[in-house]
Amino acid sequence: MSMVDPLFEMVKRGLDLQKSGHKAAAQALYRQVLAQSPSHALALHLSGVLAGQMGQLQQAVELLQRSVEINPGDPLAWNNFANALQDFGATQDALHAVSRALAMRPEYVTAWITRATILQALSRHEEAVEAFRAALNLAPDRGAAWTGLWRASMESCQWSDLPDIIPRVQAAVAQDRPALLPFEALSFSEDEALHLKCAAAYAHDIVIREEISPFHHPPRPRNSRIKVAYLSSDFHEHATSHLAVGMFEAHDRSRFETFGVSFGPDDGSPMRDRVSKSFEHFLDVRDWTSASIADHLRSLQIDIAVDLKGFTRNAMASALLRRPAPIVVNYLGYPGSLGVSAFDYVIGDAIVTPFSSQQNYAEKIVHMPACYQANDNRRGIAADAPSRKDEGLPPSGFVFAAFNNCYKITPTFFAVWMKLLREVKGSVLWLICESETIQQRLRSEAVSRGVAAERLVFAQRRSLEMHLARHVHAGLLLDTLPYNAHTTASDALWAGVPVVTLQGQSFAGRVAASLLHATHLPELIAHSLDEYFALAKALADDPQRLTQLKTQLSTHRMHLPLFDTPAFTAAIERAFTTMHDRWQAGLPPEQFSVPALPTPHH
Repeated sequence: MSMVDPLFEMVKRGLDLQKSGHKAAAQALYRQVLAQSPSHALALHLSGVLAGQMGQLQQAVELLQRSVEINPGDPLAWNNFANALQDFGATQDALHAVSRALAMRPEYVTAWITRATILQALSRHEEAVEAFRAALNLAPDRGAAWTGLWRASMESCQWSDLPDIIPRVQAAVAQDRPALLPFEALSFSEDEALHLKCAAAYAHDIVIREEISPFHHPPRPRNSRIKVAYLSSDFHEHATSHLAVGMFEAHDRSRFETFGVSFGPDDGSPMRDRVSKSFEHFLDVRDWTSASIADHLRSLQIDIAVDLKGFTRNAMASALLRRPAPIVVNYLGYPGSLGVSAFDYVIGDAIVTPFSSQQNYAEKIVHMPACYQANDNRRGIAADAPSRKDEGLPPSGFVFAAFNNCYKITPTFFAVWMKLLREVKGSVLWLICESETIQQRLRSEAVSRGVAAERLVFAQRRSLEMHLARHVHAGLLLDTLPYNAHTTASDALWAGVPVVTLQGQSFAGRVAASLLHATHLPELIAHSLDEYFALAKALADDPQRLTQLKTQLSTHRMHLPLFDTPAFTAAIERAFTTMHDRWQAGLPPEQFSVPALPTPHH
């Protein structure tokens, strides 16, 4: 007669509860098992996975680590340990753990996808392509592997297989559960309805996984000042801080009490120092769970929580899905809807988020008077610019700059750029890309389109001040779609370089158009690929007109709406006040435009 193992039966019951979404009950059962048998590998494993699902990242790592130490022969546990390590930010250790899983079971598809995702996080995109391919050789219909392969191919500028990959991604996205991450959807397609669908599915997963029930804020007496908390993992040397730090500093302290809530690293940079001083209160919460961040903000009686991350890397969306304040705002970090009504408002403008797009936003759209993008009018430009020679540029000839991240470069736009190089004699294309493999790949793409390899020049990484200074050598900045230059475009305009853009159909593809309106240069916005080409070529062929545009930018820089930090801050404060007044009056969020105040004549 066989003996029934009571502990095993409890673990099995726990797993059933876990699968049916009763996480707290499952966790209680696993704890009971571990109290009786602390080295029960399966209970440790399942309990670790569950801790990860509940957002308890450190606990997940500790439990799974004990599980693989006790039972090192379980590839499933190694794969889950790898995922927990990656969520925790220990990416290199995660790669080691998933390699253990694959050494034991080379046909383990999910582990290949885990490996590929970790390699992407390490910017090892060529190897990620190989790992996604390995997964697809084993499971040709795995949607997540197709979408991952597409992203890794774009990141590494491997375009030859895109005609095969894209239809598979479209099929994976058409499912009820779209297989594309929201941020990836923004550069996959211009379809805002698809962006909303991917964001809604992703947010729904977080809510279910972490058992989030949004907090309902009872009415309370008005704070003496409106308390605004900005949440980000980028309060250091990062584009978000470069854009927004001037706004943080310019807030009217007599009416607003500001909180910076940082869940990212402290890189010890001057920018970290400046940002942390720009708020009245600066909270470093990088070791906190999302639930404890939300609880703390509620205890501080924050009126407005502003999410500067959305669904980008190292975001903390689950803290905001818990509604840590009566008003939750999606702003700056994520150019699209976050897909759920837990976010009340998205701050845009008439170009990036026309009210006609409201059906593709879960949030109510708010229009800033000039442009949605904050800018810092104290951004320093180095006095001594590197020379053309320092930058590897030829001594003469027109320089087309395209400083967007590699993944934004599409074969369509690259073909137009090559046509420009063929038609503008002696011109070069100036790109930013550190990987030598990708540089070689782009050079051979150029050669296949009739352009000599040496006409592609790759810029080195430099400090922001030096990067802005070297723009002096650029004639024009060329933009991309579906995902525009955002900070890259405002950097160029601040440094006095005109930008040529093709206005797209979604927020991510309309940012440069918005920036150009806010610098009084709407004539640089094209509405078709042919017009984009013609505009760039006409400017490259007309040095006088170009000099005029550059002078216009440099001379009027401080008075252009895009770079008027005090006016911008006053406008966002009017937006916050309107939101707060509606809440105080018991009214639901509603779309509105912030009126422009008459500007004093300079």
